[in-house]
Amino acid sequence: MQLFSILIDVVGPVFLVAFVGYVWSRRGAPFDPRFIALMVTSVATPSMVIDSLSTSGLQTGALGAIALASLLCHALSLGAGWLFVRAVGQPTTVFLPALTFPNTGNMGLPLGMFAFGQPGLALSIGYYAVASLLQFTVGQSIAAKQIDPRALLRMPLIWAIAFGLFLALTGLQLPNVASRGLHILGGLMVPLMLLSLGHSLARLRFSSLGRGLMFSTARLFGGFAIGWLVATMLGLDGLARGVVVVQSSMPSAVYNYMFAERFGNQPEEVAGVVVVSTLMAIPLLPIFMWTVM
Repeated sequence: MQLFSILIDVVGPVFLVAFVGYVWSRRGAPFDPRFIALMVTSVATPSMVIDSLSTSGLQTGALGAIALASLLCHALSLGAGWLFVRAVGQPTTVFLPALTFPNTGNMGLPLGMFAFGQPGLALSIGYYAVASLLQFTVGQSIAAKQIDPRALLRMPLIWAIAFGLFLALTGLQLPNVASRGLHILGGLMVPLMLLSLGHSLARLRFSSLGRGLMFSTARLFGGFAIGWLVATMLGLDGLARGVVVVQSSMPSAVYNYMFAERFGNQPEEVAGVVVVSTLMAIPLLPIFMWTVM
């Protein structure tokens, strides 16, 4: 019964909103993915980060532990993913990012909010912040075969995290007009992310179902195992443990496909991992979440 409740009450709304974006795209209705991506990354997400960090009441120690857990999960995923890709004889530039970087934004943040409430969303944002930094530096570097450290300074998320932590550490409060404005803008993040996810999935085309299944299975079960291992190593329990395990268990991020498309790394193959892992997540995520709820 609890598994069914998690599926309907927690996972269900996420996929329902994503499905609206999917149908919208399939019907050919107007949808500007570049505008949505820019709005999410430059306005909605930074606003949500500042609003959540400054009002969550979480101790900096808790956020620090989540950040460390995210770093360790990605490091272990990168190492294990490299070994797996080499073992099956596939190119690392194509499949390694898809195994390493899960969808902690479009799916992870809504699930964190629905499953664990506002405190869970705040911790999920901490995990997502580290994931984003790594995706746009390490992940993009793997796909491009070169490193661009300047990409960090161009990310609004970096400055939003710094400002949000400053408010949390000092106890300073923004004027009501600013805090309420940020709260409204931050509220755009979840629906826009999920609609964009559905729209992206509707446009993806992949070539190999077999490889998609193989790498999707590795991403989901490997991510769950790594999340559980890291949470145990760091002695995390309760809310923090749940967030780490759930975030680490997410399917492959859509950004992996975008980077593969941009740098010519067999985007159809990467699309297969993104689509198949997202579909596999529908029955698997409630089971993963049940273990920590």
